[in-house]
Parts: sequence; C-alpha cells; structure tokens
Amino acid sequence: MNFRIYSAVYCFLCTGILKHHNGVATAGSTFSQSRQLSCLFETTETIPLLSEFKYIRQNAWLLLSGTERPHQENPPAADTLTFIVQESSLDILQHMDEDTDQLECKISRYFTDNTQIFWPGLQTQLHKLDSWFTGTIRHLADKFTVTVFLVQSSASKEAENQVPEDVSQGNAERFYLSGVFLVRTGPSLIQSGLNKDVLLSCAFSVDHHTDVTIKWVFQQKGGHTKLIFAYNGFTRQVEHKDKRAEMFLAEMPKGNASLLLRTVGVRDAGTYSCSILVSSLLWAQNVQLEIVEKPTVTLNADVLSLVEGDEQRLVCDISHFYPHDADAQWLQEPVEQGMLPHVVTHVVSSSHRHNSDGTYSFSSYFLLKASLRDDGRRYTCRVEHQSLKHPIKKSLTVKVTESTSTTWFLVILLVLLAGCLVVMLYYLYRGMSANKPKPY
Repeated sequence: MNFRIYSAVYCFLCTGILKHHNGVATAGSTFSQSRQLSCLFETTETIPLLSEFKYIRQNAWLLLSGTERPHQENPPAADTLTFIVQESSLDILQHMDEDTDQLECKISRYFTDNTQIFWPGLQTQLHKLDSWFTGTIRHLADKFTVTVFLVQSSASKEAENQVPEDVSQGNAERFYLSGVFLVRTGPSLIQSGLNKDVLLSCAFSVDHHTDVTIKWVFQQKGGHTKLIFAYNGFTRQVEHKDKRAEMFLAEMPKGNASLLLRTVGVRDAGTYSCSILVSSLLWAQNVQLEIVEKPTVTLNADVLSLVEGDEQRLVCDISHFYPHDADAQWLQEPVEQGMLPHVVTHVVSSSHRHNSDGTYSFSSYFLLKASLRDDGRRYTCRVEHQSLKHPIKKSLTVKVTESTSTTWFLVILLVLLAGCLVVMLYYLYRGMSANKPKPY
C-alpha cells in the first residue's frame, strides 16, 4: 500500500471508528458541546385499499446521556419526541464532530420481522419484542454518513414508554435507548480520473467483540451486478473476485471495512454497496463512483502565416476525455480592447471517436479565407466539460501578407508607366529639336 492511500485509511479510522474511549469528546464542535441534535422521526402508514404507504414525520431530539432535555433559545413544540441515548462503549460524538447546523438527522424504526434479536448485554423478554431504531446523521456537504442502531429493551424500566403508533396525534414522549452498532462512510459520490487509486471508506464499531460479515457489491451502469469482495467473520473465509480491489484483512476486526480500488478505469464507474451484518442487524450503504477525465486540447498551429486569398483549415482537437459530453466553440478575438469576441458560426465538428481506454475524442474546425484585415488577429478554441472548473482556451495568431501576384502586377505596371514616360519624353525631345531654326 502506498503512503498516500495508507494515510487516507489511517486518517479515516482515527476520526473515531476504532477508538473506544470512555466518556465523550469535549473539544471542537457545537455538537460536542451541546450533546444534542434536532432530528425528524419518520414512520410509514399503510393507506387502506391502495396498498401504498405514506410517510409521517414528527420533530424529535436526539440527546446523549447526561442531557435530560433540549436547551435552546426557542423551546421545542409540545409534540416533539425525545430520544435519549444512554452510556455505551460506542462514542457517537467522535464520529461526527461538526457544527449542528451542518448535520441532518433522521430517526426511523428498524423492523425485525417480528423476531427477537438477542444482543449481548441486553435484558430481553421472550414474550415481548425489543424496539429497534436507526439514527442516520448526514453531513450536508456530503463529508460522511453515520448510522447508529438504537434499541429500547423490553425489560428496561423505561419500556412502558413505547413510541406511539400514530405520531401525528401530538404525543411528546421520552425514550431511553442504547447505541449498540454504528457504521460510518465517507462521501456518497466520489469522482476520480483514469488510472488512479480510489479508497471507498466504510468502517464500523460494535459495543462488544463479535464476528462480522462484510460484502462489497458493484453494479455497473446498465444493471450488471457482481460481487467484488466478501468476508465471513464466522468462518474467516474470503471471496476475492477482482484482483484490482483490496480490503484490509488485518484491520477488519478493528472496524475497517474500506475497499481500495487500484488504477480505476471507465469500466469501474457505477454504484458500490458496502453491507455489514452483525448478529441479525444488516446495514448497507451505496457509494457512487464517477470516472471523470479532463480533455486534452491542441490546435494545428500556434502561429498561422498566410497569403491574402489563401484558404486554411483551423483545427481544434479535443481528445481523451470522459464522460461523452463536451462542447467546443471557436471565437474570433476582437482587435479593439473591451469588445466581446465574435462566435465563429461556420464550424464543423467530427463524430466522436471511442478510444481503447474508454475515453472519447473529436475535432472542431472551420475554413478561414485569409484577408489583410485578419493580419494579427487571434482565434480561440474554447472547450467545456464537466471535469473542468473553468473552460480550456487555446489560441492561435493569424498573420496575413499581400499576394505575390499583386506585387508583380504593380511592378510591371510601374515599369510600363516608366517606359511610356521615357518614350513620350523621347518624342517630345525630337519634336522640339525639329522645330528649332538652323544657324545657316
């Protein structure tokens, strides 16, 4: 593993996935200081006769242990739910040490198909199911997504406070939960150039030592799906389906489920799904990988020397870019400062050529008939593509000289005029000499 990739993995893990400190983070962000986050509690309701679902959303607060009630300038509404996460070995704060206004929170039920999940450390009742929830916290700038599995034990003294089935009735309840399983991923959208190494970040933390099953599945554009990598923590078996994909086997027991893709190409663009199975809890998150390659722009000359009346093709080659969409435009730069360039209209574009590496190329050109008024003028090829923050501009200068045939015509004309003048002077001299009287 090269140093750059190793550093990226290390920094991702040191942001909080592998640390299991007692207590909570105390420095840095508003969330660390307030230990509370405004959320939406989301449930679904079946619409009779239509076999459809509608979402019901209610304001809620997610509080960490030690924070009994939300504190803010505007008090919460009377029907706001409160979810209090009790102390556990999972340190939620260190996974998202950000300002609360940069975080988006949603709490949902996690349905267990009416089966009891036996989790170490939880007191459960066989005749009564525990209540499971997921809390998903996303960074608004897509830096990361954190999902926490939360459980309210049926045997706990707070079990009487069940989440109301109809949250639209204005019920304000407090629920005491335990965070037992947490997953953190990086950006949901990653862009990479060709032949680069790409790290798809995925890491987890569990409140006890247990065997974990990890899978990475890839879905290409167009629907083709294939298994990339699988690790079975129970049997310690590994399925490695792509030699250019790597996982960090020594780091998996510590919580590193990231996938490293070597020398990515166009064929690697698509959706990657990281799924983690712990006991009966299954979590999956998609990461979109886009291949974006900048075009190379070249002109057929930097300076073009022409003779008045000549015709010359000005060619702009746009090559090895991805994806397919790119736009090229020819501009005639103004001679006077402060004037806008003029768009050349009689431009022809070739069809796109598909290169062996999956990229595309094409040419944009027009025919210029040299004129003395074009002498010293610049023509610019302007290229736009989604890989570029700013368009690429390439310019050439046209130099135009007078035609040699015109020069020779002027020379011959001057010689003829000079000859006529000499002949006229000669006959004029003879005429004057003939009219002069003789001395004898």
